[in-house]
Amino acid sequence: MSILITTSCAPVGWDGSSLFIQNTICLSTKTQYASEVKLFARWVNKRVIDVTFADLLSYKEFLEEEELKPASIKKKLAILRRLFSFLHDQGFLPRNPASGLKLPKVEDISGRDVLSLEECNRLIATVDTSALRGKRDLAIIALMLLNGLRSCECVRANVGDLRQSEGYWILRVHGKGGREADTRIRDDVYKAIQAYLETRGEVEATDPLFIGTNHRSGTRMTTRTVQYMVKKYYRKAGVDRPNLVCHSLRHSAITLVICSGASILSAQEFARHSDPKTTLRYIHNREAMKKHAVMLHPVHIRSSK
Repeated sequence: MSILITTSCAPVGWDGSSLFIQNTICLSTKTQYASEVKLFARWVNKRVIDVTFADLLSYKEFLEEEELKPASIKKKLAILRRLFSFLHDQGFLPRNPASGLKLPKVEDISGRDVLSLEECNRLIATVDTSALRGKRDLAIIALMLLNGLRSCECVRANVGDLRQSEGYWILRVHGKGGREADTRIRDDVYKAIQAYLETRGEVEATDPLFIGTNHRSGTRMTTRTVQYMVKKYYRKAGVDRPNLVCHSLRHSAITLVICSGASILSAQEFARHSDPKTTLRYIHNREAMKKHAVMLHPVHIRSSK
């Protein structure tokens, strides 16, 4: 029985979709997959076995007409491609209607811009820690900028994920795809987190590490809130460039440790990259700029006095 059949307004005939959703590890991924599959099933309004390639193309056009960003469309269609591939492989469908479906090309701008060391220090200095919200914001920015955490990893963290081991403070990071890893928390970052928790009051190990302070007071923060908060401090610090996004804090952290002499292996472990090729891109990009062919060009411009 499909998860879609259990809701009153969902179409029937979507057997196997619940197994597809259950086959994922991460809870947030399950929720996202269930939501996207349900949206498409309602839109197409037919049994899953009757869905055609033309239906998927029409859905793609519909999303474009709704003026969704290419990245959002790509994410939605990628989930549907995984769904139909799974259903075909498991024998629920005699053919895969999503076979050959092209995803929109998305220009990756998140990694193009990073903060300089001076800008990092300026960003941290703009956070007013006289109140609870400022203490919280500094702790989040510190984890992203010094430990390279993603915004989703910050909001997934619980108080109990922070612990001491062999004299070091450690944070259990709940990463992408359900992967978990420990990262060492430097003393200055731990003090920022502790200052926030002490001001917040009594907490339990199962409580979210970071909670809202306004209408979401007491509840786990969302990634959207973190992204809005980071952009606010970018503006305050005077570094709000178009290609500088929330994820740029993580890129800045990885870039700065590499610039400071970290080996590929240590940088990979620091960034929690499963593939060293991902870490190598940071080094290649840096080296490419240092050794750019333009520096060999024999023509020089003389400035007029």
